[in-house]
Amino acid sequence: MLRPRVFASRLDPGERRVYGAVTVYFCLVFAAMLWPVYSWFAGARPLIAGLPLSLFFLTVLLLVSFAVLLGLYRWEARRGRLDPERDA
Repeated sequence: MLRPRVFASRLDPGERRVYGAVTVYFCLVFAAMLWPVYSWFAGARPLIAGLPLSLFFLTVLLLVSFAVLLGLYRWEARRGRLDPERDA
């Protein structure tokens, strides 16, 4: 029987911490878009940068998520994790 693993066992503790933090962040973003949290920002007023508060909230989440993924990509590239020959 296969045991489910969240991360590969060959990761060192530092890598687990980074991937774990990114995973927790995206779980929090998902939770922020659900009813109890999103309802705090669901009003049409006030307008921020010409956007209703709810749309501005989603835009900020999207931009921060992009920055997190870009940082993860650069971190993996710097560590040589993007080399396809390494995993072969």
